[in-house]
Amino acid sequence: MEKMNRMTFDPPPASRPRPPSGRRPMTPRSGDYRALQPSRGVFHSFLAGSRSGGETVGMRLLPVRVALATVISALFATTLGLSPAFSPSADDPPAIDPATEASKAPTAPLPAVDDPAEAAPVEAAPAEAASAPPRVYLWVDRYEELGGFVVDEDHDLLSIRDLDGKIRSFPKNRLHRLIRLNDIETARPGLVELRDGTLLAGLLVKDDFDEVVIRIEGVTTKLPRASVVQTRLDLTLEEKYKRFREMIEPDQYTRRFELAAWLFEEEAYQLAHAELIEIVAESKLPRAVELLKLVEAQLILEANSGTSTSPSPLDGRTIRDERSTGPVDLRDLLPQEIISADDVNIIRVYEIDFRKPPRMHISPETVREILEKYGASPLIPADSAGRTALFRAESAEVVDLMFRLKARDLYSRIEVNSEPPALNLFRQRVHDAWLIPNCATSRCHGGLDGGRFFLHRRNSKSERVRYTNLLILERWNELEMPLVDYLDPGRSLLIQYGLPRNEARFPHPEVRGWSPVFSKGNPRLLRDAFGWMNGMFRPRTSYPVDYEAPVISTPNLPEPVSPDSPEDRRGR
Repeated sequence: MEKMNRMTFDPPPASRPRPPSGRRPMTPRSGDYRALQPSRGVFHSFLAGSRSGGETVGMRLLPVRVALATVISALFATTLGLSPAFSPSADDPPAIDPATEASKAPTAPLPAVDDPAEAAPVEAAPAEAASAPPRVYLWVDRYEELGGFVVDEDHDLLSIRDLDGKIRSFPKNRLHRLIRLNDIETARPGLVELRDGTLLAGLLVKDDFDEVVIRIEGVTTKLPRASVVQTRLDLTLEEKYKRFREMIEPDQYTRRFELAAWLFEEEAYQLAHAELIEIVAESKLPRAVELLKLVEAQLILEANSGTSTSPSPLDGRTIRDERSTGPVDLRDLLPQEIISADDVNIIRVYEIDFRKPPRMHISPETVREILEKYGASPLIPADSAGRTALFRAESAEVVDLMFRLKARDLYSRIEVNSEPPALNLFRQRVHDAWLIPNCATSRCHGGLDGGRFFLHRRNSKSERVRYTNLLILERWNELEMPLVDYLDPGRSLLIQYGLPRNEARFPHPEVRGWSPVFSKGNPRLLRDAFGWMNGMFRPRTSYPVDYEAPVISTPNLPEPVSPDSPEDRRGR
């Protein structure tokens, strides 16, 4: 019996022999993918009548072996379907698994599809249709560009389905450029960056694989994708206001007033009114009280007229004469005339720089007219082959020929589709950088409070407005010195009036709110202003544009009509 006990039972865990020093027992740990398997030696030693500890059993376990062999044989026969003991008789009820029976319930047949990718669950179809895959346009290398829909994307790899339906994959670090197209449902403000560096501002209508459509001042322009780098959507005024407001603490009343003043400049009178009401109620800021009166007057004016008005503070002041039937908006006293799109083109023609030529186009009809009018010139090829080659020549070569022929009557036939370098520098680093933000505000030369000099500020991103302001700078001659002196840029009043008074030879007059544009903290502005003037065409010539720079004066407001005086209601 003692021998049987030693043979049948293992010692308790506490009395088991410990592993040798320095080695731990191989026990499975949680999360260990190398799970321990049963020891093959233990199993065979059990059948052979020995224990895992190596101790031989003195007696044979024949009944145990016979029983184990019988079970293994039965299992093997059942697997092969050879055991008659497990074949059900006809009278026995079939064994039914409820779960299996439920899975065999009749279901509606699935629709047949040719493409396995189309066999998607019915419930997922609306969600997939609602979210279209992102669209991209790729510059693969110097020779290949293509667009498509994003199929899969991670940090390193991008897979798209191109317009032919093929799946293509690209390493992101090997692409020259990855451009994500904007999905535009309704036209909204934005920018179009062209491949020559020009930025067009307007209402983006379409951003597609083959073309980009932008509406500038009501004129819809279609640009081929081959001339566009990318589009950028601008935030709406409400979105900008929310972002600015989130960055300002509630007790920063000065910054909140500046935000309200910006809203007033952008004609967002309702938002400005709500902001100023809070500022005045909490801080009694005098400037906020004054601006609030102007905003309320402007809202009353809009309610009476039913149309939007200029953001100039003077526009909030109205006058009424004895024969008036309503308020008179002083914005009507501001100059309204700007040059045409054809005038913009002719200015670009005169500023063409062949070292960095802009994008130009010459029609075959224009070449034919050159041959007809100037065919006798020695600059025109005499043979038929040479004249025919003009129709295939680059536009820059034809334009250079027209300049050498001095064919000024045909300059208007030259289509300049991008800005020459000097005009591009004027736009980016002068007009948009500091001329409009600093000099053309409604309280300065963009309104009636800026003296006799006036700059257009409404729609200042428009090409027509920008080139009109350029002509004003060149042609305004109310002072003894020119505003822009191309021969000596340093003597230009535009430069002198932008310097601090202690550094200028001709300092800006003392006016309230003036501050210098050019400072030591930002020397690039002054350097770019000189670069623009030095980059304009030399020798200077007057553009053939019929435009006279406006000269304005602030009108005297009439005394309000006494309520006791009778009103003249003739004509009503």
